[in-house]
Amino acid sequence: MTETTDRSMQDLKPTVWIGKQGCTETMIEEIVSQLKKRKLIKVKWLQNTMVDPEAIAAQAKAKLVEVRGRTMVLAGTGKAAPAAPVRKPVTRTARESGRMKRAEKK
Repeated sequence: MTETTDRSMQDLKPTVWIGKQGCTETMIEEIVSQLKKRKLIKVKWLQNTMVDPEAIAAQAKAKLVEVRGRTMVLAGTGKAAPAAPVRKPVTRTARESGRMKRAEKK
C-alpha cells in the first residue's frame, strides 16, 4: 500500500459509529449509502460491542481495507475502490516504534 493511501486513511474521520445495539440493518444501510458517495469510509465501534468487520463488509458488499483496534476502513466495490489488501492490526512496543522512527530518519 502506498504511503499516500495510508496517510489518507489516517486523516479520514469516522463517519459511522456502531453503538451498544451492535451493527443493525439500519447501520448496514447507512454504510451502503455512504459508500455510494465516497470512495472510503471509516467505521468505529464501542469497546463493549462485539463487531465482526468481515461480516459487516460482506453484508454491505464492500471491501474491507484495514482494521486497527476498534476501527475499520471500508471501500466501495466500484471502479474507484483502491485495490489494497486487508491489513491486520499491528502492535509494537514503544522501543520498536522508536527504532523505526530513527531508521526512517537515516
